[in-house]
Amino acid sequence: MIKLKSKKDKSKIMLFLVPALLIYILFLIIPMFGALYFSAADWKGIMGTPINFVGLKNYISVFKDPAFILSLKNMVKMVFFSVLFHTPIALLLAVAINTKCRGYRFFKVMYFIPTIFPLTAVGLLWYFIFMPNGSLNKMLELMGLMNLAKGWLINPTTAMNTIIFVNIWAGIGYYMVILIAGLTTIPEEIYEAADIDGANPVKKFFHITIPMLKPILSMCILMDIIGTIKVFDLIFVMTEGGPNGLTNLPTTLMYYQAFRYDNYGVGSAIGVIILVIALVLTIGSNFIMDKRRRYEEAK
Repeated sequence: MIKLKSKKDKSKIMLFLVPALLIYILFLIIPMFGALYFSAADWKGIMGTPINFVGLKNYISVFKDPAFILSLKNMVKMVFFSVLFHTPIALLLAVAINTKCRGYRFFKVMYFIPTIFPLTAVGLLWYFIFMPNGSLNKMLELMGLMNLAKGWLINPTTAMNTIIFVNIWAGIGYYMVILIAGLTTIPEEIYEAADIDGANPVKKFFHITIPMLKPILSMCILMDIIGTIKVFDLIFVMTEGGPNGLTNLPTTLMYYQAFRYDNYGVGSAIGVIILVIALVLTIGSNFIMDKRRRYEEAK
């Protein structure tokens, strides 16, 4: 630990922290309190128009809206499947690549490529694949499987599942790279000792790799939860919430209310609800993981 010699050293550190602190306050704290203020007001979001304080009316109207309840269900479904597939698949790929088999650099780049592109570009790519006359249906037609072809993004039974698939595909590479970095921190001596004891690859994976990576796995899960809650551009590009609002998330409803329907107060209320949900899930996940860690340490 670095010891500060004098108050002068502390003041120098504080001086360097001031710009970051100002940016944090300007672009995070002030907008957060601004959203909280406008969520209790009836305002069209246009400068010069009156701002009428309505208290909790916006929140009540939001929770009475069936479209918002459906968007919450979509969000829960999306978070569940993202957590279920992102980290486990990323971990398997990371372990496979970490063995440094022939061509591992090629596969590492290929798996990471989807992460390089913005979600908007990813959404457009898959939109042209899944559209009724897109490449997927064309391929099914050429294979003689035309009965499987459908409007993937306009069919109520497949639209949301299709978006969840794309979201999973786009994020695996990101978590894979994080887990590869984590694997490099595990001492080789531990695996060598396991080899001497006759442990097979499966036992080493479950008894060495996973336990040693628990802190990083926990971080990946938290990042996945928060990132999935904030997904907007993927939905907006691929379906715009359709068909008939069946693929809306709270983020898309927030955008539509604030910038399409000029209900800035309602949009702000949805934004505050999203923030609260993210905080509750993050704190809850941290609490559960910390409690489990303490329980294992006590055994």
